[in-house]
Amino acid sequence: MRKAQYNNILAVLWVVAGMSCYAIVNGLLKQLGRQYDSQALMWPLCLAVLALIAPWALRRRAAAIRTRKPWLHALRALFNTLSAIGTLYALKHLTLGEITVYQLTTPIWLIPLAMLFLGEAVRPMRWLGVLVGFAGVWLVASPDVSQGVNLAVFVALACAISDALLGVLLKQGQTETPLAIVWWTYAGKATMFGLLAGFTVPDFTMTGWALLGLTAMVNVGCMLCFVIGYRTADATIAETGSFAGLLVGPMAGWLMFGETLGPQFWLGSAVLAAGILIALFEPNLKWTWRWRGAVIAWTRISR
Repeated sequence: MRKAQYNNILAVLWVVAGMSCYAIVNGLLKQLGRQYDSQALMWPLCLAVLALIAPWALRRRAAAIRTRKPWLHALRALFNTLSAIGTLYALKHLTLGEITVYQLTTPIWLIPLAMLFLGEAVRPMRWLGVLVGFAGVWLVASPDVSQGVNLAVFVALACAISDALLGVLLKQGQTETPLAIVWWTYAGKATMFGLLAGFTVPDFTMTGWALLGLTAMVNVGCMLCFVIGYRTADATIAETGSFAGLLVGPMAGWLMFGETLGPQFWLGSAVLAAGILIALFEPNLKWTWRWRGAVIAWTRISR
C-alpha cells in the first residue's frame, strides 16, 4: 500500500474516532444535564479540560499558548459559549442522532458565510451541494416541525451557524498554535459559564464527579483525534470521516438512552451527506477545500 493511501486511510480513521468521542461527549452532557443545571456544570468541566492539557500548555514557560491576538480568542470563546448553551438546550429535547445531523450542517452554512465575509467565489456545484444538504436537513427536521414549531431544532441549527461563523474567524487566526486556540477558548468558556452560574459548583455526587471527569477526558481525546487526523492527510480526505457521526450519534443515543430513529431520519442523513460531499469535492478548488476542512476541524476541537 502506498504511503499516501495509507495516510489517507489513517486520517479518516482518526476523524472517525474523533466523531465517536464527540458523540460520547454529547451523550455524557445529556446525562449530566438531566441531573444538574447545565450551565453550572460547564464551567468546572472547562476547568477540568484545562487541567488535563496544562502539562503541555504550561511547559517551557507557556510558550505553546502565547498569543498575539487575545481579541480573537475572546470572540472565539464567545461563539463557543453561545453554541454550547444552544447545544445543552437541544440535548434536552432532541435525540443524539438529530443533534449530530444538525451539527454536521456547519460546512453547508460556511459556504454562503465565506462568500459574504471572505469574498470566496461560489460556483454552481457548491450551491447545488448547499441545496441538496438543506433538503436532507428538511427530511430530518420535518417530523418535528410538522407537529408544531420545535424550538430545539432551530436552536441546534443556530449552533451550526455559530460554528460556521467561528470558522470564518479562524481564517484570521491561522498563526496561532492549535494548543493556544484550545487553551484560550476553554479559559474563556470557563469564565463565561462561571459568570452565568455565579461560580457555584453543583452538588455533585461521586457518580457526578466521575461522569464530569470522564467527559473532560473524552473531550481531550476528541481534540487529539481531530488534530492528528487533519495533520495526517489533506483535510478534504480526513473530513469524510466526519460522516461517521451519522452512525455513531444515533448508536450512542440508542445505547445510552434507548433512542430510536425512523427511516426518514436515515434518508435525510444520506441526502445531507451527499450534499456536503458535492460541495466538499467541487472541482478546481482544492486549496479552498483544504482550508475549509481545517476550519471545520478547529471549530470542533475548540468547543
